[in-house]
Amino acid sequence: MDKDDVKKIQITTDDGVTIDLYPVAETKLNGVNYVLVADSEADDGNAFILKEVETVDNDIAYELVDEETELNAIGDIFNELLDDVDIVEED
Repeated sequence: MDKDDVKKIQITTDDGVTIDLYPVAETKLNGVNYVLVADSEADDGNAFILKEVETVDNDIAYELVDEETELNAIGDIFNELLDDVDIVEED
């Protein structure tokens, strides 16, 4: 695959820093779309779960899932979907 063919999501932090995230998997739970992303294309990157949310202008945006119960439920789903990936929570 050509490097230009790799999809990535660019997010901007509250500090104005732009970060590239690479989608690994997607799922839907209770009508909400979730995306598992990694901060590296390599095998040993950090993973994050983003939730699709609608903005006031009816645009689509993503926010980091950080509520523990929701994170555990979605993390379990991604663990089942991806046999070769272990999702662990860092303290």
